[in-house]
Amino acid sequence: MKKFTISILVFIACFTTYGQVKVNPNGKFFNYNGVKIYYEDTGTGEPLLLLHHFFSTADEWKPYVQAYAKQFRTIAIDMMGHGRSDIYKEDDFNFKHGDYAKIVLALLDSLKLNKVNAIGASSGGMTLLHLNTMQPERFKSVIAIGAQIYFSKYDRDFITKRGPDSANVKFMEWATQQYGAEKAMLLARQFWHNLTLYGDPSFTPDILATIKAKWLVVQGDNDEAVPLQQALEMHQYIPNSRLWIVPNGGHLPHENVDFQSDFLKVSLEFLNGKWDKKD
Repeated sequence: MKKFTISILVFIACFTTYGQVKVNPNGKFFNYNGVKIYYEDTGTGEPLLLLHHFFSTADEWKPYVQAYAKQFRTIAIDMMGHGRSDIYKEDDFNFKHGDYAKIVLALLDSLKLNKVNAIGASSGGMTLLHLNTMQPERFKSVIAIGAQIYFSKYDRDFITKRGPDSANVKFMEWATQQYGAEKAMLLARQFWHNLTLYGDPSFTPDILATIKAKWLVVQGDNDEAVPLQQALEMHQYIPNSRLWIVPNGGHLPHENVDFQSDFLKVSLEFLNGKWDKKD
């Protein structure tokens, strides 16, 4: 329990480094109904969409973009309200992955990208679940890291007990002192409120069965944020899926410096079809 709480605070602390994230030379902005969404467009070839986890930015993929861009056109996005992207629905404390999915689809439409590969971590992976059930034909190969098909009772109980009516008051005081910024405060509130939002995510076996992309489920065997059962169920119900349980990988194994070379190797193998199941 304590380790999980520490992990959350580490995510929040990491976000402070993104307070004034610079716009990179390959950075662009997409206007979605008056909301500016930042993305970076690098390389050529088949499109590869990169979606970061909550409290992060497109910079999360810096260790990989150079290698990916040698054969893919990488599109790395700042999630709404994160980094260089505008806040979406400022008065709504419930972060909805389905809303973000609609923004991503609009961006892909504007870029005229009809068939894409994708990698998403945690919230990014959950957004990919929405995307792949909304437009199954649009995705070719997908890698989901530390994603959830539903928030388990364990997660909901753990977070809501520390929610806005109890320990979250002290947490918000701490966040205010650390950030002093509208974005940081909103994201902190959204994070704590999100596990009370039933239905996002909520993917039943029949819905997962509609996914057509080749799918790689990646999860650390010691992920304290997401029960391992989630990865097993995702693999069980997504038709063309493979499963990679990472020893001592934690919640976000791709962010472990010691593990990055392995993740790059395996992710490229999967995206290039070397993991395809044989009839």
